[in-house]
Amino acid sequence: MERAKTTAPLNCIGKALLALHSKEEPMVLHWILTIDGAVDPARLNFALLAVLFRRRSPKSSIQAAPFGLVRGSQDAYNSEILSVWDLVGPQVPDEDDSRIGARRERRLSEWMNKPLDPAKALPCRVLLLREALRESSLVFTFHHAAVDGVRALRFVSEVIQEYNGVAERSRLSAQGAPATDGDQLVALAKACRPGVKHFYLKMAASLAHRFLIAPFSPNARIHRTTSKPSAEICFCQDHLNPRELRQIRSKSKSVGVKVNDILLAACFRTIEQWNEGYGKPSRKISIMVPVDVGSAVSSPTMANQVSFISVPTTQKERSDPEELIRRVGRRTSDMLRNGIAFSMVYAAYFCTRLPPGIPKTVARLVMATRIYLDTVLLTNLGLIWPKEVTSMEGVKIGSAKIAGVVVIPPVVSPMGISLSAGTYNDCLHVALAYKTSHFSEAQAERFLGLYLREIRSYQGTPEAVPVPEAIHHDTREPVPA
Repeated sequence: MERAKTTAPLNCIGKALLALHSKEEPMVLHWILTIDGAVDPARLNFALLAVLFRRRSPKSSIQAAPFGLVRGSQDAYNSEILSVWDLVGPQVPDEDDSRIGARRERRLSEWMNKPLDPAKALPCRVLLLREALRESSLVFTFHHAAVDGVRALRFVSEVIQEYNGVAERSRLSAQGAPATDGDQLVALAKACRPGVKHFYLKMAASLAHRFLIAPFSPNARIHRTTSKPSAEICFCQDHLNPRELRQIRSKSKSVGVKVNDILLAACFRTIEQWNEGYGKPSRKISIMVPVDVGSAVSSPTMANQVSFISVPTTQKERSDPEELIRRVGRRTSDMLRNGIAFSMVYAAYFCTRLPPGIPKTVARLVMATRIYLDTVLLTNLGLIWPKEVTSMEGVKIGSAKIAGVVVIPPVVSPMGISLSAGTYNDCLHVALAYKTSHFSEAQAERFLGLYLREIRSYQGTPEAVPVPEAIHHDTREPVPA
């Protein structure tokens, strides 16, 4: 790899994620596209290089500088971005689908086993896993310090547009916007300040509550049978069909909340039901909700623009499902309106302004004590592609159809589970990623089944309807070298 040609400062959230990564908590996310049809590797590689030429963060390794960590832009044309693998084993004409699926999962697991250290390699890599002329998988893997979920989706979308020859070159200029002085996320927070009354007072109150008051009433944890340090994760997935999703949307409109509020309410009740099943009643449950604090248009110079809010509920508030979604809706709306997500930007900024060893020590403390962390992470990426592009036939990449999209978020050990939702092809796809050292395959599938049943309860599905079996995938992520 060539020496970096340009550098840009790493923002505070990126530095905080790198501190977690250094404590055997890999901050890596994966976009997995299931494709029906053939994809041309040469054409795909050309599309990747074209987009990387415009996007600075996915082709920037992390480097040490006199005044802290920076992103050093590399020459992507001399880097191995795309890997093309074929399923191993003889091709039998009438081979059982389950055996093909098992081979596919092993190969995907092998890909995800590869460490992704942004200090030694580009924070973005892509796998095309071919299965003769049948179904294939396209995996976009990103380090979270370089790209968040929303900007990863935009990157994937641009690659598909470039592959199809329909990229908007007037909007996607090769010349990135000039970098601003200081931390770009803090600059976004300052820009938000005029619209929020007593902005800094609210930031201080939010931080004081989280780090000084909340620890005296710690959040409940999802009960697990074991709790050993490990970087390995697995995931399983399931979905709501178009009819069920329409009913959930109708329910949210009738109550005056958003679909995301129903997903949150269902998650609260699932955790409570899960813990009660093990004789572990829960008092306060808090869900970490990632928030995009960036602008609608992603600049090539911007990388991770994510922060989060913590939505808590008490046992009493969770007793009435109807009232719960109203409370969750009001609480999240108030937090977003008051810019509470920026309080964690300031917390990360102040911490990462200290000498490099301090953020790593803080990360170790947070992982060990667990009292500052939420119960679980839940993110809803919304509509994966715009409505005018998405139809029941799905998005095309060349002549091949993208049949499904799954997003696998990072998982931190104290939580043990992360949930990710997204709407594609008029279906709500939900993926559950979990630490293998904390949960078994059967437990993860059961938790996801309970969660989907709770969501369905908000659209009037009878209790007698069986919970569909979750689809399990083994995606182990080893500790980075």
